[in-house]
Amino acid sequence: MGNTEKYIDLHIHSTFSDGHFNVDELVEMARQSNTNFIAISDHDTVKSFSVLKNNLLDGMYTTSAVEFSTYLMMGGSKIKLHLLGYGFNSENNKIQSLLTELKRRRLKIHYKFLTDLENQFKHLPDEVYKLDIERYCWFDRDVLQCIRDNLCDMKKLQDYETYFKNHKLRYGLSYPINIEDAINVINNAGGISVLAHPMAYGLSFEQMQVIIQKLILMGVQGIETFQSDCSYEDSIKLLNEANEYNLLYSVGSDFHRLVNSDGRKIGKGINNNLCITTTSVTEELFHKKLVLKGKK
Repeated sequence: MGNTEKYIDLHIHSTFSDGHFNVDELVEMARQSNTNFIAISDHDTVKSFSVLKNNLLDGMYTTSAVEFSTYLMMGGSKIKLHLLGYGFNSENNKIQSLLTELKRRRLKIHYKFLTDLENQFKHLPDEVYKLDIERYCWFDRDVLQCIRDNLCDMKKLQDYETYFKNHKLRYGLSYPINIEDAINVINNAGGISVLAHPMAYGLSFEQMQVIIQKLILMGVQGIETFQSDCSYEDSIKLLNEANEYNLLYSVGSDFHRLVNSDGRKIGKGINNNLCITTTSVTEELFHKKLVLKGKK
């Protein structure tokens, strides 16, 4: 008998941000992984949702989703955090305004990167200007790969390689927006705000406890307790935090591509460390009727 359990994955990325697969490919991968509730939570965009809701397979479920780039002020310093949103009205004016602002900041970084590159090398291959300048996170690497594909001068290519090594784009603290603003926008758009991968920021569990306390005061509704990069022990600690403070809990593989050295899979995580069949976030989404069912 085959495995009849159906898994949940609320943290997947597509080519609309920094994922390597389009929506249809992700849906098929989810089907092969026995995952029937998926949310494509792309970075700072909701473009995947309009495609996903029209291409979801029969028996599968989804909801609107996004992963906002944010920061939290603590002790006079900015701490970079990611905030997931689920079930919100994707056409909401404030959601769209926030996405537009993040796009503006991202484009500013990218245009400056291109300008600096032009000043350094004078003439770039024409193909560089055909790239998606809006692309989250990978734009500089897209530019370098384009140059590799279109430049025959090995000496000049070596100069490019050295320049890129020393001028990598870093989506640092000048790019994100305040996490309290993002929480309010998601909540006010009828959605569920969830702190993404709490143990992926290089902070101790005790530090994350302090951060979670601050986010609760700001109105955050949930924590991503089960995540590919999170140990079982930390997941249980996070689940206890969620239960203690009446927060919702969610699960996400943070799947981007097949070439991950850790071999993570949609719905299953790394070495099947996820395989979650229910979460309080999905239960809440069903309760509030914020879920779409596939018909394809």
